[in-house]
Amino acid sequence: MSRFTFQFFTPILLFFMMLLDGQVTIITQNLSGGTLTPACHLFLIFLVYSVTQHRHSYMVIVALFLGLIYDSYFLGIFGVATLLFPLIALFVYNIQSTVFTNRWTRLFTIIIIVTIFEVSSAVIMAAFGFSDLNFFNFIVYQLAPTLLLNVFLAVALQFPLEYFYKLRKSHPRYNLK
Repeated sequence: MSRFTFQFFTPILLFFMMLLDGQVTIITQNLSGGTLTPACHLFLIFLVYSVTQHRHSYMVIVALFLGLIYDSYFLGIFGVATLLFPLIALFVYNIQSTVFTNRWTRLFTIIIIVTIFEVSSAVIMAAFGFSDLNFFNFIVYQLAPTLLLNVFLAVALQFPLEYFYKLRKSHPRYNLK
């Protein structure tokens, strides 16, 4: 796929991943009987890989726009994902020479990004009085199941995403120092 085609389809792909996130989250919450609240973050997994294909300014704009949609669709409060998604895109862009050296670093980066997003959004919501944050319950009932679900998804999707985004040892992102 050409770079132009990737630029056109990346926002559409990320948008559909965001919608799929909501459906998978609802399904996993229903399967747990409502006691656990694992949140699917396919959007963040695909965002990590999308950074390899585009300039940082383009990814920040896409992340900002999709953050606005995420806030209006999932949270109902503007600003949380609108702030965090572009910051995550910039973070991954700045450390991509390390992230894309091997599969383990990509997996650990996804774990770190999902943790940062979940904890930051919970703290921001609690700081502005939109929710009460019991940190122990948050870790046990939301963060741990979320990490388990997203680690499983990241491992399951690693080979297809490497193929789709053409990540090989010969890829220029591997040779950045």
